[in-house]
Amino acid sequence: MYIVRSFIAFCVLSLLPLNVLAESDITGWGKAKWGMTHSAVKKYFDINPWEPGTTPTCKAKKKTRIWGRDFTVAFYFDERSADGKLYKVVLVHFDNDLRDNDWLNSIKDMLVEKYGTPESFSVREKMKTSHWKNSDGQLKLTTVTGRTVMCALEYMAMNTEGKKL
Repeated sequence: MYIVRSFIAFCVLSLLPLNVLAESDITGWGKAKWGMTHSAVKKYFDINPWEPGTTPTCKAKKKTRIWGRDFTVAFYFDERSADGKLYKVVLVHFDNDLRDNDWLNSIKDMLVEKYGTPESFSVREKMKTSHWKNSDGQLKLTTVTGRTVMCALEYMAMNTEGKKL
């Protein structure tokens, strides 16, 4: 009987890492999902007006507090369509606090925990870029250290502005 219980416990425990390694989909950012219109996004976020045929960028009126820092948030809509479909969200934070290196590393660790190991990672001088992709979207984390610390997150639909969403 002990052998049977041990075998069952082993089987159950061996399945746990599969759940831990499950990756989240990148279907947008927060409540903003790919393909939403400007008016639909406006229901969730206080964003500036946007009209088709103009620049694809529409910024949030106020900075958004994430991970203890203030980020500027920009929403990108397909300017070729009358209702403009959301295809990208960019969050950027700049700071002169040189102690932010630990904070930048913790952001990447949180994203790895949520989305798994990045598909690609590159380092160029003081700039590090990590890139995740899945069937719904992609995420690019870019960090820069030096006199000014910068953290940028780009959430993008797999079907970008140039393709039909």
